[in-house]
Amino acid sequence: MRFGKKLSWLTLPSLLCLFSLLLTACGGGSVPSGSGSTVKAPASQQIYRWGLNLPDITSFDPGTVTDSPSIQAVNLVFTGLVQLDDNLNVKPQLASSYNVSSDGLTYTFHLRPNLKFSDGTKLDANDVAYSVDRALSPSVNNVSGAALTYLGNLKDATARTTGAVKSLIGDSIIVPNPNTIVFKLSNPSAYFLQALTYPVSYVVEKSVVEKWGLSSWTDHLSDNGGQGGDGPFKVKAYSHTTGIQFVPNPNYYGPKPQLAELDYVPYKDTQTEYNAYLANQIDFTNIPLPQVAAAKKSPDFSQTPALTIFYIGMNSRVKPLDNQDIRQAMALAINRNAIVQGVYGNAYTPTCHIVPQGQYGYDPNLQCPGGATTAGDKAKAVALFNEGLAQTGATRADFSRITFTYPSQNANAANEVAAETQMWKSVLGINVATTTVSQSNLFKQLSLNNGKAGPLQIWISGWGADFPDPEDWISLQFAPNQANNAVNFGQNDSAQVKQQQAAQAEMAKADLMHGTSAADLAARAKAYNQIEQQLVNYAAWIPIYQRPDLRLTKPWVHGLTFTSDSSTPPNDWAKVYITKH
Repeated sequence: MRFGKKLSWLTLPSLLCLFSLLLTACGGGSVPSGSGSTVKAPASQQIYRWGLNLPDITSFDPGTVTDSPSIQAVNLVFTGLVQLDDNLNVKPQLASSYNVSSDGLTYTFHLRPNLKFSDGTKLDANDVAYSVDRALSPSVNNVSGAALTYLGNLKDATARTTGAVKSLIGDSIIVPNPNTIVFKLSNPSAYFLQALTYPVSYVVEKSVVEKWGLSSWTDHLSDNGGQGGDGPFKVKAYSHTTGIQFVPNPNYYGPKPQLAELDYVPYKDTQTEYNAYLANQIDFTNIPLPQVAAAKKSPDFSQTPALTIFYIGMNSRVKPLDNQDIRQAMALAINRNAIVQGVYGNAYTPTCHIVPQGQYGYDPNLQCPGGATTAGDKAKAVALFNEGLAQTGATRADFSRITFTYPSQNANAANEVAAETQMWKSVLGINVATTTVSQSNLFKQLSLNNGKAGPLQIWISGWGADFPDPEDWISLQFAPNQANNAVNFGQNDSAQVKQQQAAQAEMAKADLMHGTSAADLAARAKAYNQIEQQLVNYAAWIPIYQRPDLRLTKPWVHGLTFTSDSSTPPNDWAKVYITKH
């Protein structure tokens, strides 16, 4: 079972997404210095206050983390063998170097010398082995399924998550000496290094984990002056109600932060966070959608292209949603341009793509269903819908028994769904019922949809890429036995199921293409492009828009870098400082 990071309307727009091995157009950039002073403030003022539009992070454990705000906190305290740089290229982190065998099945990493945890305890390859094996243990992986998502290519990884194999150490995780660790893969993988940049492989301190246990150890990261991690910061204090205080880790192997403290300050929602920013209570904020137009006029504003797609999902085990003509008709009846303009104030980009623009594997020649534009095609929608009804024997009245689910307590989601259901009514003459659930319950229901006709029939959701490869958008969402395949592509009784399964076989072939030359990468991208077009034609997802990261940052914060994955690389924190204000 593989779970990735789904996106929430409640965390606008801090999103984890990825970039390209070939392109750097969406790379990072420093926040403009603005009109503030350039004189560095004294140490007592070197405090960066980071607004968090949630009451608390959902996880501080690298092995279970799946959402962006939590990942950002984890990235401050923990690191892995490799991580992404400003342009989202893979670079050695705890490792000083690595090499890959010619068959693509063996990865060998050589660690930096004299590594330590934040409490001064020695860190070596045995700690890396423990951390990766721990993440795949049943007790950890079963919390979120994240470990198998990113480490599933390790030989016997699935057996480790079920308990059939008690440890991968000595099996697919080998420690020849304290400075070297070797991973054995079950199949060659073009994206294994990229997947290792996700936090599930980050190194944790065994003694701290085992002393306090799975459910409590992260509440003790501030003990002993800051323990458990190896990143640029350590935890000074952590409260589930008032936030997290980070201070520089003196044992960090990389360049040390100039900040004296970094505070994660929680708020109940984006608007409250935004108001706190305007009151100078925090130094960074996301921007509520109604405030985007005004915020763009501020010298504090900056924007980064983000690799995120929001879409409508339809469960193809629900009749008559399993009919391709009906699905295409419902896709063509939607005017994405009107939704982006009317609901989102043109802050986002309407799209029919599953793989987002700016990432390796993006297909500029991809066509919307039926060759339409993002504005849809009403006449073709009606013709296809009537054909689908004739094929299935369904009637328009049957759609009143189908429910469209969206997250509660969010006006944007409600407005989007209202617009989409109205378009279906006016173009196709159908009334689709709607209902709301909490964002967390929506995620839970998505995880239960695989192989079943419910609990979800139609829903809205979003995805931000987890590692820089189209596999994360194609195979992870639509391949057989993938937990994210909530739409049940290839696992239904539709007339096109054999064609869908043939597309799934092509996914498996593309996943195994692991050459690194420009020609190899181009061939692999072409393979995914062809599969993506089939998915779009089937309306496996109905993508609606691609969303950027929008933010305000105070002019006295200098040197802060944002990348397309909404993160700051660990070593970049050494560039950040506060000026007098």
